[in-house]
Amino acid sequence: MDYQSQNDNLAKAGKSLPKTTTRVIENLLKEGKTCEETAKLAEVRKQTVVDIRKQMEQEGKMELGSWKREVSSLLGEFALKGAKRLVDEIDTMPIGQVTMAVAIAVDKVSQLTDAPTVKIEARLKISQDDLNRAFLANAKPIEIIDVPQKNPLDESPK
Repeated sequence: MDYQSQNDNLAKAGKSLPKTTTRVIENLLKEGKTCEETAKLAEVRKQTVVDIRKQMEQEGKMELGSWKREVSSLLGEFALKGAKRLVDEIDTMPIGQVTMAVAIAVDKVSQLTDAPTVKIEARLKISQDDLNRAFLANAKPIEIIDVPQKNPLDESPK
């Protein structure tokens, strides 16, 4: 498979779509809709909208707000400093004090830059008492008991 530069891909952005759909996408982006909202409204993939938006920026049809770039940069710095602090002090501080702030900052940076996301779901049965004990200064690890998940395909109709 031959390598294609990102600029080559951007030049093709939206070319296979009907012109009316491309215009709808461009108008929604100019109105300030996010790439995710635009993709849902136009019924196209989010990556298609991201590529069209980048192409519009390159062609000067649209400018990403300077405030968005600045906030994204500041949150990126915050996340980096928080991550460094977490690494430096992880052995001496309760992890609950720093982890959530770093996680939120990283999430916001990815949203502001329209980075692709992956959602991971973990299912654990932990009681509120277990959670309360986990945040005490000398907390012991929570014992996790594996709970088998039911496969809906294994169930027979009644």
